[in-house]
Amino acid sequence: MRVEEISFASLGLVVLDEIRFPNGNLLTDVLGGSGAYATLGARLFLPHQLSRSISWMIHVGNDFPQSIEERLESWGVALKIERESGKPSTRGLLEYKDTIFGPKEFKYTTPVLAIDNDSLKNTSLLESKVYHYLETPQNITTRLAGLLALRKQTGRLERPLIIWEPAPLSCKPENLRACLDATPTVDVFSPNHLELAALFGESPSATADKRKIESLALKFLENGVGPDGTGAVVVRASEHGCLIIARNISPVWLPPFYQSEAGERQDKVVDPTGAGNAFLGAFAVGYLKTANLVEAGCYGSVGASFAIEQVGMPEKSNDERGELWNGVDVFSRLQEYQRTSGML
Repeated sequence: MRVEEISFASLGLVVLDEIRFPNGNLLTDVLGGSGAYATLGARLFLPHQLSRSISWMIHVGNDFPQSIEERLESWGVALKIERESGKPSTRGLLEYKDTIFGPKEFKYTTPVLAIDNDSLKNTSLLESKVYHYLETPQNITTRLAGLLALRKQTGRLERPLIIWEPAPLSCKPENLRACLDATPTVDVFSPNHLELAALFGESPSATADKRKIESLALKFLENGVGPDGTGAVVVRASEHGCLIIARNISPVWLPPFYQSEAGERQDKVVDPTGAGNAFLGAFAVGYLKTANLVEAGCYGSVGASFAIEQVGMPEKSNDERGELWNGVDVFSRLQEYQRTSGML
């Protein structure tokens, strides 16, 4: 992977969250959103020198904190900021119902500022090898068609890898047909286990059974994923880990990095917000590096582990070992995960 190549671009949102806890504590201006966490996941495995191969456009308002902007600049990605001088940034309210980050409610408190296809013109985002979307089934095909048309206009005829996670609120039985119609246009379809169950009208309790998750994922695979049917379904299943299934791959389950039976889980797992998005950014880079879906899943599982160790984003630092996140070398954690999960 040459430094000048653009490897990854997320077209998800950047959101400033207000987080309320049952004890009355309140956090404000917490960086979140699918685009932020997916970019984090990719950035973890593209350290300095390669970090510029991430092209990231964020659409912000007149109240976007300078401190967060400086933090994102410190990641060293090819960051482009689209500003709205007369509008606020996208903001959300996240309310936890208990003290262990379990049930929660989320709602947007300002109008959403998304990245549209017109914003991509004459930018390096059109050069990316992989795109990550969080989008409704009704919108993904339109957005993707527009992206591919823009790339064609600039002479980029090769197809990029498209990773799509369905927008959570669109995961309802009435949208199942639209999802099935959309998956042949993407290369990786990645709902989480609860979203997958919701699309089929199943109760959340059904996801306690891995065989049930497999049977639902198989329905999408049989319907067709990818333009030539060679795409994959990747189900992010929280404490169950992740399921990877493709036409040439029997169902493979990978464990989460922090497993429930591990003694350190309770101390290390702080907030699961953004873990699924971070998984997909790391998965994307893993697939570019290995061309192997299961190995990419290992990258994804490790990427998710860094997202859940705190509220908001992990801390980047450097020492004689090189770049660290939360004081840990990312590739050492990957090797540890591959060893303990039997992938080495």
